[in-house]
Amino acid sequence: MCASVRPGPLAGDGYTSPSIWRGDLITSVNGSAVDLATFPKFIESLEVGGEIAIEYTIAPNRNAFAAVPAGDPAGTKQRVVVKLEARDQWLGTLTHPLRDGASIPAPTAPPTPFGDAAMPEGQFESLIIKKAQDVGIFSGDSVPAGGVSKLLPYLGGVSTSASDFNALPPIAQIQRRPLSADAADKSLLELINTAATGDMGAITTLLSRVLDNPALPDATMRLPRWIGPLADPGESAAARAQSEQLVRTLRNDVGIAVAGEREHALANLAAIRRGLDMQAILSHQISRLPTLEGEVVAAASPHAKDPPRSDVPPDIRAAVQGDILYFEPGTAGENGAIGPLVVGGPGPNTYDMSKIARVYDIGGDDIYRYPPGEIVVDRAITTDAGNAVIKLRVGTRVIVDLAGNDSHISDNDFNGPASGVLGISILHDLAGNDTYRTTSQGSLAFGLFGVGLLIDDSGDDRYENLGPASGWSVGAALYGAGLIFDRAGNDTYLGEKLTQGVGGPRAFGAVIDAGGNDLYRADGTNFPSAYGTPGVFLAMSQGFGFGIRNYAQGGIGAIYDLAGDDRYQAGEFAQGCGYYFALGLLHDAGGNDFYHGNRYTQGSSAHQAAGLLVDDSGDDLYWGMTAASQGAAWDQSVSMLIDRDGNDIYRADGLSQGSAAQQAVGLLIDLGGSDRYIAPDGATQGAPGDNTYHFDADQVFSFSALFDLGAKNDWYSTPRGEKTTTKLGGLNDKDPRASSLFGLFVDE
Repeated sequence: MCASVRPGPLAGDGYTSPSIWRGDLITSVNGSAVDLATFPKFIESLEVGGEIAIEYTIAPNRNAFAAVPAGDPAGTKQRVVVKLEARDQWLGTLTHPLRDGASIPAPTAPPTPFGDAAMPEGQFESLIIKKAQDVGIFSGDSVPAGGVSKLLPYLGGVSTSASDFNALPPIAQIQRRPLSADAADKSLLELINTAATGDMGAITTLLSRVLDNPALPDATMRLPRWIGPLADPGESAAARAQSEQLVRTLRNDVGIAVAGEREHALANLAAIRRGLDMQAILSHQISRLPTLEGEVVAAASPHAKDPPRSDVPPDIRAAVQGDILYFEPGTAGENGAIGPLVVGGPGPNTYDMSKIARVYDIGGDDIYRYPPGEIVVDRAITTDAGNAVIKLRVGTRVIVDLAGNDSHISDNDFNGPASGVLGISILHDLAGNDTYRTTSQGSLAFGLFGVGLLIDDSGDDRYENLGPASGWSVGAALYGAGLIFDRAGNDTYLGEKLTQGVGGPRAFGAVIDAGGNDLYRADGTNFPSAYGTPGVFLAMSQGFGFGIRNYAQGGIGAIYDLAGDDRYQAGEFAQGCGYYFALGLLHDAGGNDFYHGNRYTQGSSAHQAAGLLVDDSGDDLYWGMTAASQGAAWDQSVSMLIDRDGNDIYRADGLSQGSAAQQAVGLLIDLGGSDRYIAPDGATQGAPGDNTYHFDADQVFSFSALFDLGAKNDWYSTPRGEKTTTKLGGLNDKDPRASSLFGLFVDE
């Protein structure tokens, strides 16, 4: 049976093509009969450029979009002839060895997955295994398909079968040790707590560890020509356009198979695979991060009490409305171009950030605008033909604002506050109730082959990325890092899609909020449900790890909120959700919190990914609608929801509250308080779903569990009992792949 029809000679979109559809039965190639085992080998034996004839049958009730399409050997026979093309040009970064010097240690020894050592055992792994053994579902000759003990190494094999040279170790390590997924969160939290002080050295360490990318001493020398100090403007612009096009494609679709876009996206991925040295690019950016803000402060702070200048040159004067106490023109040095510097006065200023690269503002309610345009600096060099002048792109922007209720406004893609595209953009605001408002993609705390870093020390702030052109913003990144550190205040985060902690391939996107009662909303009207559900919207936000299915493994997207009574509202795919070899995390360290989301939320994952939601304390309310929430995993994935204390209420629909389907692991663990669990009877509250996807080929079942370990009174809407340990699910003898195995409920 055809599992998918991807871009290539058949012009597939993942589900259909002008000929073969997902679910059709391929019977022969060039007249030779093939099956699941022989088809790939037979295709690989053929010469590129030759014609191949594929014969297949179509079922009368043909439906490529069914969860598991049904083929029919007696269906209508069809035949299509295409030319065989080189496989490599239609692939992304999958099936390639890890980048030079990278490794993913086996998860057998401490102390941390974010570094050179392997992932340790999590807090609950031993207990989970013991309870599964007690009820007879872990292993044994009488346990169907080998039990849970067979599933666990099977998931580890999934992580190695789709190698990607941009893979990040924590994601593979969680698949290799699914019952210890919480260890990855613990290790990251240790780094987050140190970095949340705003110390640039600690932030640099965080990025180096998470991206598995230490700052190499020879990073500058290893840079591709288009990003180095002597970059050719045309070559640099082409690389930037190529990268941005990939981002736009992924904003508009969860994959890259959309007609009219797939060829561009595949070409861009191929370029990333062949020509972009990610290790060197990220090492270069990370190595520069600790010194950039300090250099601006050192140059500007001695002039903080100067009188306003009257001799400002016209180009800088045109860029600033208000007092200028000091300025420096742009220069070009051996380490690259340095854009103009302005020291703003204590009153209100308005800055045109298309003309200035460095701002040090000492006070006032200021406005920063980010219109289209690039800062360029002329540099004279000597060539064999004599003197010449070239223009250098400025890949660095630094803003330090000491006080005032400031506004940052951008309506342009890949241009806005702390938007680091092929460079570094740092925005540090020390005081005031500030507004960061954008309506476009890649425009607020975003990194693309670079680092976008926004630090706000105090005030009740508003981070907004709304509208039909929004996305990839408010702590988001691809092949880089986009981070927000908000260190105090009651803050508001508003967005629609791909916002508030989103990590694409080889990326770390995060919002770290250290205190205050905060509102996070990613539930706009411009992006309808991926499932066509009326009144529901697609979010892919709030701690969302995003991989490009079948083409590139994803990165890490996270929200870490360290204190306060917080409210999280989102649509589909959000709140600690991973999609395709990616990790989504939401960790709330304190307060009485409210979580509301639709399908795939609150510690969920789909398609070989991992999703975690951890709440350390407080009386919390979790409300997941439609399906797949609260420790729900689908298709070879791993999910956990851990609530460590408080009287909590869980409300959800199907496949929820510790439930997994299609060879996955889904866990809900509550450690304290009198809790209420509301969900329909079925694949909920520790009971699993079916395993149709991979059972015929792999002969393993899923594992689902709900553990309530608080010694207080709890209530369950399904027939679960307090102070009991119960095996859930059962074997379907007539159709084993439809079996709901294995499930476990524990209340202590």
